[in-house]
Amino acid sequence: MFLRNKPPLLELSQSFLRTTANSLVYALICIAIVPGASSLRARRQQSGGETGEEVVANLAAGRAVVLVAKDGIVVATVESRAEPETLPPLIVPLNGGRVAVFLGAVEWREPSSGQPPERLDVEFRKGAARTGPPKNLEVGGGTDLEQIGLAVLDPLRGVAGKLHRKIEMPENEPIVEMLIVGYAPGYGPEVWSLRYPLVQEPMRGDYWHTRILRPHFLQLYPPEKGQPRTLMEVRYPPAGANSGALLDLLKGGDPRISRLRASSTAQADAMDHILRGESPKVPMAAARDFLMAALNGIAEPDARQLMVTIGEQKGLEWVRGEEFSVPAYEEKNRPPGAPTLRGKRP
Repeated sequence: MFLRNKPPLLELSQSFLRTTANSLVYALICIAIVPGASSLRARRQQSGGETGEEVVANLAAGRAVVLVAKDGIVVATVESRAEPETLPPLIVPLNGGRVAVFLGAVEWREPSSGQPPERLDVEFRKGAARTGPPKNLEVGGGTDLEQIGLAVLDPLRGVAGKLHRKIEMPENEPIVEMLIVGYAPGYGPEVWSLRYPLVQEPMRGDYWHTRILRPHFLQLYPPEKGQPRTLMEVRYPPAGANSGALLDLLKGGDPRISRLRASSTAQADAMDHILRGESPKVPMAAARDFLMAALNGIAEPDARQLMVTIGEQKGLEWVRGEEFSVPAYEEKNRPPGAPTLRGKRP
């Protein structure tokens, strides 16, 4: 699928790309990825060949659900916790009333270093704050999505270049997946998935060359002509999903979802429109209430959830989980008056 040439979602400076890449590079030697696990563990090689302190990459694991409604978009994520360090899929507000949703290996830390972890979403947000609002200009050298993709690709490549042991990872599973959701000026609502594949090539003995390929771009919304306009969902890791997709549960009459029909006429109408592939007929408020109730019904006990709405007129508003947009250690160290992309509460 080719990318259309449209106004940029976000302009990213070369200095941001360099800063982001450098900030996330760790000297990693080996890494094991277990299907369904919530963290990646590796050890740093010391001089003399001895194994040094452990480096851990925690996963943003769970499901992200997007619903394009009549007058806005609802974006919700729910955590699938396998270990205490698991994060929920993370929502990052962007300039222009758009959001990025991060799933996969997003947090890298050295437990014995005493330093706060490096989070991919935080570095991405810092760069977005520096660039200011997007300009409504055609992009000559590459699309806006390609620029966003590079902002994540560079730090991932910095990490992967230090991995020289065979990585056991499910085939076709990306190390990171990012959704870009929002309104494109003059175009309307759109949802893109950027998937970052990790590949390895044997060099000699048990030494492997590891690299991250350019992301695969997949447009989830709007769908092809004649296709239903309904719930969109991404889960990470796919092998660790403990429940079916929300749309499949709705179609199958899962009692945790079907009972919502009795709660209100608005909920029943929303469910009917979603099942018929007519989500743009659902008012955003009804879509928000349905997703909140449905995810509450299928979430694991104490699973953390995030949700934002992107109104066609009002822009971005947090519904739940705003505290995850800026980690506590990051907020503590943020200078007074520093730029922020956090959405305003209603």
